[in-house]
Amino acid sequence: GGGGGGGGGGGDSMDPDKVTKIFVGGIPPGVSSADMRAYFEPFGPVTDAAVMIDQATQRSRGFGFVTFGNPDPVRQVMKRADHALQGKTVEIKRAFPRGEGGRDEKGGRDPVRQV
Repeated sequence: GGGGGGGGGGGDSMDPDKVTKIFVGGIPPGVSSADMRAYFEPFGPVTDAAVMIDQATQRSRGFGFVTFGNPDPVRQVMKRADHALQGKTVEIKRAFPRGEGGRDEKGGRDPVRQV
């Protein structure tokens, strides 16, 4: 066994400092998953890098995701705003796990407003 630990936090898995995945947007058409991995590897261990491909055309959809082995490289990447792939500036955002908080704030609001 062993390993365990690290728990706590009360289900608050949306702590930005624990995010290990980033969204990369505005990727030039010629950039492959391997290119992305090579670009982000200097920041830290990359466990996964994928450019999203349109199944119909087999062409890049212009965005992708990179997952690091730990949250530290994400912080390093986010400190800079001038990331460029093949000379084109790309947009980087933290990628929060789907379905865990984030934008989904509907339903939590009481329609009756007490003043």
